Amino acid sequence: MNVKMLLSKFMSAVILLGSGAFLPTGSQELGDLDKFETALKQDGFIVTPGEVTDYNLAKAWCDNKPGIESGLYTNNEPYLILNVPESAGNPTPAQAFQIRPDEAIVLIGLTPPPEKYFAFYPFLDTKVYPDGTKLPSGIVLGDAVNNLTIKTAGPTAFNSPVALIFTPDKETDARIRAALHRAGYPEVMINTVVFPATMLKLGYGDNADKLRIQMRNAFWENQTDGEAYITNPPLHLFRLTPGTPADPNPFPAPRQRVRGTGLSEMDLMHKLEELRAGIMAANLGLYASELLPVPGLGEFDTYDNLQRGINVYGEARDAFVLNAGYVPEFTSNDELTLADDEFLMIYGVNHVATGKSTYMSLNFYSGNVGKVVIGSVADDMFPGTASPYLADGDPAGDLMYAFKVSRSCGSEPNCIQLSSKDCPRLSVDSNTMLGLIWRMYLEPATKVGAANHEVLWDRVIKFSPRAPQP
Repeated sequence: MNVKMLLSKFMSAVILLGSGAFLPTGSQELGDLDKFETALKQDGFIVTPGEVTDYNLAKAWCDNKPGIESGLYTNNEPYLILNVPESAGNPTPAQAFQIRPDEAIVLIGLTPPPEKYFAFYPFLDTKVYPDGTKLPSGIVLGDAVNNLTIKTAGPTAFNSPVALIFTPDKETDARIRAALHRAGYPEVMINTVVFPATMLKLGYGDNADKLRIQMRNAFWENQTDGEAYITNPPLHLFRLTPGTPADPNPFPAPRQRVRGTGLSEMDLMHKLEELRAGIMAANLGLYASELLPVPGLGEFDTYDNLQRGINVYGEARDAFVLNAGYVPEFTSNDELTLADDEFLMIYGVNHVATGKSTYMSLNFYSGNVGKVVIGSVADDMFPGTASPYLADGDPAGDLMYAFKVSRSCGSEPNCIQLSSKDCPRLSVDSNTMLGLIWRMYLEPATKVGAANHEVLWDRVIKFSPRAPQP
């Protein structure tokens, strides 16, 4: 389904006209881009359009695009990138941009079609520290605006009109909201995302921080609709600059959503040990080496890493992340390989079934070359996979999972075969060092990633006919 068909499908509630106007059924106008731009210019803003494009870092590496050193463990899904004009006087679009204390970036359009997760991320791309050192950061400033928190003019978070204002300044935000209202956009669809001036070096030049805005998507209900949205996003982007610089009236640093509910998965700890014992019993005669995953960037959260000058490579608070094997950028350095006659067993709790996550996925990466996905599994594949290793009829089987991981599964059920079929420049063999990343997104009760002390961590066992080398 192309974007025009998608928008036509939405017409029973709200449609997006080619002129840029949102209209409900009937004649009453819900919002008009031309009127919005006119209202802004009447208020003294310089309006500089940007562009929204799709971006898939892993595919770019696999296609051998110049300047791409690796896929850097990204999900096997394309992102949307907001390419912001470099300044009011320079319309050249840039993924990483700088912003004055009184400027704003505004995005207006439709949210994506139904999927398990989407979010708009305000990233700090590069931080300038007091001693003049510039370091890549990759932290999210505050929390992402996700499908559980976004304000829209539709009945759900999906396929609905939305406006997002990214700004450091209260007065700028108020003026833009007034322009949106004059153009017919209702308050219910307007979201403000703060670039916290109290934490940033704003402005232009070598001494100012750089920012970045991306949109992540995961697991479309209809893949065709999702691909159409990404390929031709119905979104309009602007840099808005007061013609006369305004006195700053900055927002405070935004509050972050609190992880944790007090309810944990610890009642399943003995069952997890029973599952381990069942897996061991099913592979008698083989040597077993166990790997305990580690949290994405250890015990620290985003602002901890900002103060430590650590690049978090886009890790977000919407997720609880575990790593194992060879993922050196994320604190896991085990040189994990698989010979032809070796395999892994991955097992653990289905964190979606326990209510600790909205969705859960595990990706396997070529950690030493390319850092791209060579195998994956998600929670919709979990049901029934743990039962062969537990007592017959054990209801805990519905709350757990277990998969074999191999370079040659054949027709074996519940086996994930590692392959480079989607990346011709990559070879997967006995020298490939494997990196594993579990991602558990959005605990429904908190609308943020689960607290690591409330989650039973997933596990890995490597089986081999040979004893491990010392």
